[in-house]
Amino acid sequence: MRVALVIDAFLPEGGGLSLQLRDLALALRTAGMDPHIVTTQGTNDDQLPVHVVRSPFALGSGPALSALIRGERIDVVHGHVRGLSSSALAAARAGARAGLASVLTFQSMLDRSSALLGASDALLSWTRDIVLTAVSSVVAAQAARALSGASIGVLPQGIDARFWRGSSQRDAGTAIHFVSTLEPMRGDSAMSLVRAFATAVRFVAGSPEMRLTIIGEVPDTQRIKRLATELGVGARVTAAGPLGRMERRTLYSDADVFVLPDAREAFGLAALEARASGLPVVAMLTSGARDFITPGLHGLLARDEAEMARFLSRLAVEEPLRRFISNRNHVESPPYDWPLVAQMHKEIYNAAAALRDAPAPTSHA
Repeated sequence: MRVALVIDAFLPEGGGLSLQLRDLALALRTAGMDPHIVTTQGTNDDQLPVHVVRSPFALGSGPALSALIRGERIDVVHGHVRGLSSSALAAARAGARAGLASVLTFQSMLDRSSALLGASDALLSWTRDIVLTAVSSVVAAQAARALSGASIGVLPQGIDARFWRGSSQRDAGTAIHFVSTLEPMRGDSAMSLVRAFATAVRFVAGSPEMRLTIIGEVPDTQRIKRLATELGVGARVTAAGPLGRMERRTLYSDADVFVLPDAREAFGLAALEARASGLPVVAMLTSGARDFITPGLHGLLARDEAEMARFLSRLAVEEPLRRFISNRNHVESPPYDWPLVAQMHKEIYNAAAALRDAPAPTSHA
């Protein structure tokens, strides 16, 4: 089965989603499929075929993608939508028009674009003959509300569980170390995290000691540092900047708790990686992380900033709870390991192919 994975921007652009798509492609190859990356921005890859169509309008208009589909003998077109991704939407529709199995996965929250998606589908019926999926149950529910009558499956992101699983290197008696990994343009979430952390520090009143490391390209780092200083926790908060997987894994082995403060996180890949590393996870109840964080077993899910602060202080103070969750995350295999995720994709592709091969319903009028 030859699959075209379509994304607006591929490596070295596109951020974490493009890296996730590369991992997906390699997992699909291991599962016996033949994945190809199709994008409007990107470079060649030493392990995967990458096809660059320079103009999204050329991709959407049909000729460029149709030629690619014919030339590469593509069986499945799988578009990955973040926001209103013109390339992914257009490619999924072009694949359906060409009679191919066509799949679309919503990779981000739809609350700001759901009205436009619903109106455009009602007017143009662009979802016809496309199998619709979402990266989490939260996003799937948003898509189902926006696209009246649509059935939305879930195709989660994946991790290499063996890579992330490790043993803690923490020394007894050291300060409780909280870590957080934030995607670019999540400055509001970083500010909320710092405020919640400062509240938790005041609550525990110095026992135990607490510190926080924020990983990622956080906008306006100076503003965040200034806020931490104003709240009296400047010496406890470190902005580590972007770190690679090896560096994050090493940092997680020296941490006690992972925090994902973004309420609009569609999936929460960093939280899943942290859970696989054995860390208790504090995430937001409205985020996609609720699919793999069971409160009290794998971490805690906060409804708002105030509850996040209470959970941080609780995990700092209640060592038995923290150790129970950590031990469970160390022992229990995390969901969404790549072999399972690749199999889920294969089943969706087979379902999409069966949909295309099914005979049209007979009219009894």
